[in-house]
Amino acid sequence: MDNLCFELPVMRDGKLYGTIELDECIHSEEETIESLIEPGYASVHSSSNLFDVLRIFSESKANVCCVLGKNLEWIGIITKTNVLEALAQSLTVGQVGAVIVLEMAAHQYSSSEISRIIESEGAQILGIWLTNTEGSGRIQASIKLNTQNAERIINSLQRFSYEVIAIFGDEDYKDNVESRFESLMKYIDI
Repeated sequence: MDNLCFELPVMRDGKLYGTIELDECIHSEEETIESLIEPGYASVHSSSNLFDVLRIFSESKANVCCVLGKNLEWIGIITKTNVLEALAQSLTVGQVGAVIVLEMAAHQYSSSEISRIIESEGAQILGIWLTNTEGSGRIQASIKLNTQNAERIINSLQRFSYEVIAIFGDEDYKDNVESRFESLMKYIDI
């Protein structure tokens, strides 16, 4: 039940022709599936990497991506579920650690500088995911760390003018910030 696929490839004359929705086949009153076939298909070469498959899925409405060989022969399919499972098995997702989200001008981004700052605090980067902030010339870098205690890392990044816009998985840091804020409010009330 984990790898159910409701969109299936259709072959014609030994070549991949298009796709068909399983639900349409089941509920159709047509004698053949000819009128139900949607020509065209999302595909990748068998030597493609995970990022190619992610791009294909993001650019199309397809739930399956056909895998083709050297001579464009059909080898198999990859589903969105397969891609999510592959991503979930990566060290970035599987290991416990804080996530820090930085925002900066695109030209300011330097993975080596960010790594140097983080590693100087005794931590390691398990993964970085970059997101473009549309029309602003800025990017967001979501950084997964191998530690849940990120306060020193956050302070170091801020010293180097990196804007920390979110922190996930470091409850001590959040509690510390809330405690400092409450102390400031008490001081202002005096």
